[in-house]
Amino acid sequence: MTTYIEKPRFHKPVHPSRRKPPPADPFLEPYTAHRLPLLRASSVPAEAPPLQSHAQAGIEMQRAAAADDSERVRQQEAQRAMLAQAKQELRHVLPLLGVRCAATQCSVLARHPAVEAHVFRSKRTKHICPDPAGDATVRVLQLGVEDEASLSDDTRAAIRECGGTILAHPVVLDWDFWSVDQILRAILPLELEEGAPSAFSMVGHIAHVNLREEYLAYRYLIGELILEKTPRVETVVNKLDTIDTEFRVFAMELLAGEPRYEAQVSESNCLFTLDFRHVYWNSRLHTEHARLISQFQPFQVVADVMAGVGPFAVPAAKKGVWVLANDLNPECYKSMQHNVTQNKVEAHCRTFCEDGRAFIRESAVRAWDAAFPAHDDSLLSERQKRKERRRRREGDAADCAPSPASPALPALPRRLIDHFVMNLPATALEFLDAFRGLYTRLAAHVGHEAWQAEWEARRNVPGLELWPMVHVHCFTKEVDRAGEDICQRASQALGLNEADYLQPPGTPHATPDLSLHLVRSVAPSKDMYCLSFRLPPSVLLDERV
Repeated sequence: MTTYIEKPRFHKPVHPSRRKPPPADPFLEPYTAHRLPLLRASSVPAEAPPLQSHAQAGIEMQRAAAADDSERVRQQEAQRAMLAQAKQELRHVLPLLGVRCAATQCSVLARHPAVEAHVFRSKRTKHICPDPAGDATVRVLQLGVEDEASLSDDTRAAIRECGGTILAHPVVLDWDFWSVDQILRAILPLELEEGAPSAFSMVGHIAHVNLREEYLAYRYLIGELILEKTPRVETVVNKLDTIDTEFRVFAMELLAGEPRYEAQVSESNCLFTLDFRHVYWNSRLHTEHARLISQFQPFQVVADVMAGVGPFAVPAAKKGVWVLANDLNPECYKSMQHNVTQNKVEAHCRTFCEDGRAFIRESAVRAWDAAFPAHDDSLLSERQKRKERRRRREGDAADCAPSPASPALPALPRRLIDHFVMNLPATALEFLDAFRGLYTRLAAHVGHEAWQAEWEARRNVPGLELWPMVHVHCFTKEVDRAGEDICQRASQALGLNEADYLQPPGTPHATPDLSLHLVRSVAPSKDMYCLSFRLPPSVLLDERV
């Protein structure tokens, strides 16, 4: 008996360098092993460039493209030819059997204990097929066996009982059947088979790959393969260097498709338009965007210090949050303004283009001088009004005080910021020093009496906190002691005395209102976190400014 069943893929997100190689596909081994040498022998590009460091390769690629575009075209054509040959070599016909029976009996037969183990099942093929003769009342149950003699007496008896007949019903495994990963593993040299770069990120219609140096000689082949096998992809680019520029952008090379870099991305019920060459966008962060936005409540004030094109600011504003959004990159600022307009949240989001440290220092005065309106149900959308009414009903049913999540209380203008978001993980911790004396400067600007009146008013309003929360994203290489490392660095940037250092959750003296969230692993020994904590009064009221 021969049964062909695809093994499941890995679904848990793990950094590529930590992944085990995927299990061998049972279709690939018996039906393509004899063809792989033919493919591999023709798969090495003529005059393949020598392997270099990733950064060096990127520089050399750019120079070569500028100096001799015809060479790039020649390499692309050569690698397209390799794919054309692969299409022919990877077409196989499996001489299998099927059971022709009434359409009403086909599913029943497929679940029969004596038959179920013989059914051909694959994620990319159907095990119940139309009748080859075109009879709409008949179906064919695809079996995974080649010889009727391999079926047991019980299996044949079950087939007869449902009125079925066994017939030849081959399965064609053509180009459309094979996945990108399977094709790459068949084409690339043996030493590159493990870890074949079939994964990519999507930004609208753009597929973004990050090829290691050993795969650069095959970059156009990989790009063309992704373009052809992924219907939504129209452009494939490869990252040429690390994200270490001031604006978090990187040089890229077009591998396949149209040189069209302005993309539209839908996230958090908002539409974002961006030029991928000039701004930073990471689709893998959509869960983190949603997580943080869920912590903002309507009519709270949020200052997004490094807002990018608005993945936090725009959805928060659409939720009814008052937002001050800033980014130093002029291209991000331009895209953010466009996204604010096209999502119709101009009334809730004010945009700025300046240094993050300067923005923090000016944010408190800006929020005070141009205070946002008080909580007003008339400013809510119908959906938000329903949520607000539901929260109030639940609060009444529980016979409890209004929840902090429902600040529909006295009509107090929103003059103070409730949350600061700092999403620049490479350097955001370094900007925490800008919070020192923030409220000292504000009090000096508005006068002691006005400051004291606001202070007392907020103190008496449930759900309005006196001290703002900060949500700062950062990297750590201390993966085994991330909490200690991040809290220490944040405390030092804030200028806290060692006795007052922030303490991570789970420690004996954990800091209240402090949480540490693992966002993702970016390298084997490098993780991205979000540290959320309430700014200490000793920082905000520091007079040494």
